Amino acid sequence: MSKNTTYCVREAVENIEDLQNAVEEECPAGCYSNLLSPGYSLGDTVPFVLFTSKSAPFVAFGNVGELDNGPCFNTVFFRVERVCDGCATLSLLIAFDEHKHILDFTDKDSVCDVFRLEKTHYCIEVDLHSFCAINCLNPRLLNRTHS
Repeated sequence: MSKNTTYCVREAVENIEDLQNAVEEECPAGCYSNLLSPGYSLGDTVPFVLFTSKSAPFVAFGNVGELDNGPCFNTVFFRVERVCDGCATLSLLIAFDEHKHILDFTDKDSVCDVFRLEKTHYCIEVDLHSFCAINCLNPRLLNRTHS
């Protein structure tokens, strides 16, 4: 893995953090609220997928043991919470299909089945140098509803 690739993933996650912070803190009803899509607000989250050096999506697990009154789940979708010295705190986004079923990315489900993403309070710490690619997704996937 080249240093340029590692730097690209880190820089992308840092830029996402800056955008989210601008929407959340600096100007919630003004200049940054439509930063990602002029004309309407997309909220405060840019969802993304990280890829390992083997070109596989990075998978994380939430509510292991089902201790928090909800299902155990795995996900490939994240929201950056904080970046410091090349490490990041990422919150896990839970994915649902259009029938409101939780998707499981270790089995038969595909990222193409995703209809909606929701924020969770589950977080992981990652070393951004461990990833070779990032795929940013449309913020409209968060809390999407049927028209």
